[in-house]
Amino acid sequence: MAFDPKKLTPLDWAIVGGGIVVFIAMFMPWWGYDAGLISASVSGWSTGFTGWFGGLLLIAAAVYVALRRAEVSLPDLPIGPAVTAAGAAVIGLAFVLLRWLTMPRRHIRIGTSRVGYGAKFGIWLAILAGIVEAAAAIVELRSSGEPVPWDKTP
Repeated sequence: MAFDPKKLTPLDWAIVGGGIVVFIAMFMPWWGYDAGLISASVSGWSTGFTGWFGGLLLIAAAVYVALRRAEVSLPDLPIGPAVTAAGAAVIGLAFVLLRWLTMPRRHIRIGTSRVGYGAKFGIWLAILAGIVEAAAAIVELRSSGEPVPWDKTP
């Protein structure tokens, strides 16, 4: 069971790379407050359920693809591996987007000072990596020929 990076296709690299970037982004500021000399921020792990759960799903999709390519013995699932990876990536991205949409935000000017709170760099990076990861997983699913659960045609 040795991991061989040559077994990863370009789509696999996009999925695994997206997961790595999301993992890093989870430690960056996702939300923050700035008022001149006073500022505070919250990482992805502390943004609430939709933030950390979405990030974990994106990371899990990447780990799952890497383990499948490393030929690690994984339990059989009622759906195929491409459906599993694409589903986890898309649902994870949806949770992260939901977290971004529900974050409070406001920016105002008071004289020459700017006061505001809202989304920070980490969540933008997680969204971008999640889009790349989900898109690659969907393309891989469509090219795999795996049956999808919602297609009932014989």
